[in-house]
Amino acid sequence: MKSKYYDQSVQLGAEFQQANPKNWSGYDVVKYQDKIKDLVQRYNAKTILDYGCGKGLQYTEKLPWGMVNGAELPPDQWTTLDKWLGVEVYKYDPCVEGLDIPPPDNMKFDGVICTQVLQTIPDADLPWVSAKLLSHTDKFCFISLNFQQVAKKKKFFYNPELYKEPRTREFFKQHFANWPKEKLFWWWKDRMHYPEWIDDQLNGNWTDVPKEWVGKYSFVEAIYKLEG
Repeated sequence: MKSKYYDQSVQLGAEFQQANPKNWSGYDVVKYQDKIKDLVQRYNAKTILDYGCGKGLQYTEKLPWGMVNGAELPPDQWTTLDKWLGVEVYKYDPCVEGLDIPPPDNMKFDGVICTQVLQTIPDADLPWVSAKLLSHTDKFCFISLNFQQVAKKKKFFYNPELYKEPRTREFFKQHFANWPKEKLFWWWKDRMHYPEWIDDQLNGNWTDVPKEWVGKYSFVEAIYKLEG
């Protein structure tokens, strides 16, 4: 059930993206393009729900998705993300006019991608958002998060009283505890220390907490020390 604040948070997000043309374009997904393509190929996915797609420019602007031997493709080979993945995409973002119509309840997609979204969801709304994502997931769901709370604090325009829980891995994962393990794939912005994410998650060897947090992620380590 939606909290009383949820619709207000969506309105704040809509106002932010309208006032900041360069933000929430959808290009951020470039960070995970290879990971998503791995999953598309692994599960032979043909349909994708992009839950929180931003302005959706990744599906309208041709870009150099994919690289060959570390080199960027020539411009005549650039394409849109959906064409590069070889899938049909349902684009949804409640903060973007024209993309703010959610898919029908329980409509299934081979894959669901939810990139840089959950950190904007109020604490009280994460349970129903998790259930919503699961209801649309047939084969896999890819969720990415970053921990740049300190670096991007200046952009945090939501009511902090509704975001009180430390945004750690445990906080997010507790809201997905009832998911079938084989359907859920996490990507964390600090993943440089742990690159073998797909195979190890599938094989059950997933290790959750890194040995150390560095740079702008050090605030997370402080949270862990406080909790310990």
